[in-house]
Amino acid sequence: MNTNEQQIRLITRADDAGSARTADRAILDAIEGGIVRNVSLMAVGPTIEHAAELLAARRDVCFGIHGTLNAEWTDVRWGPILGAAKVPSLVESDTGMFTPTPAHFLNHPPVIDEVMAELQAQLDRLRSLGFNIGYADSHMVFEWAIPQIAEPFDRWCEREGIRNYRRYSKQLPEAAAAGADMESDPVTALIKRLKQAEPGQYLIVGHPGYDEADMLAFGNADYKSEQIVADRINERLMFMREDVLACVKERGIVPIRYDEAAELE
Repeated sequence: MNTNEQQIRLITRADDAGSARTADRAILDAIEGGIVRNVSLMAVGPTIEHAAELLAARRDVCFGIHGTLNAEWTDVRWGPILGAAKVPSLVESDTGMFTPTPAHFLNHPPVIDEVMAELQAQLDRLRSLGFNIGYADSHMVFEWAIPQIAEPFDRWCEREGIRNYRRYSKQLPEAAAAGADMESDPVTALIKRLKQAEPGQYLIVGHPGYDEADMLAFGNADYKSEQIVADRINERLMFMREDVLACVKERGIVPIRYDEAAELE
């Protein structure tokens, strides 16, 4: 049996680098003090230059484009790199910013050429900042509302020499009786999932953060800022709390990069 087949190999991914200075710093901490091996970058984010200063020179993680077509927060908004005039099907007509959720695309399908042009501009922006991009994923999983993007997105990844995350993404299964733990302590629930997992290749994704002013600026009517901060603190801790690290060591779990991952069958 292949050694990999006897191990739990864990693609550990931190999302939303470039969205806030606090997020950038929390991601760095989760790399240096934890098990993060992949960082997804928001080229349109307000602090992407700050993220580049902190992270771009690192060679111990795999960087990905966190393709962004939506801006979910009320007070923190972002729009296309190409500008609203070049991708009108992707933005609100009154603000020029991305729409809050992918659900908008169900009734207003975007022009696929505009989507791909904007994604290319985002990729080019990240590369210009010094990031070596190894994979592509999607903010808010926008493709669920744009199923026709699947083939162009796949062809684009192949042309650009980057991995399409969907070919490597198998979620870590829920643990038996994890519900109560999830309500009180999501990190403890993750440890239970890791302890019960069978050998294989899995993915865990988090949005590391701290309780600081720029993170508190995130929020909307359905997802209040205080809950966002609490969730993002937990999502940082799931990568670096001592009992998580102890579980990883005890079980011989191997955190891996997308460029080390096997393509799923």
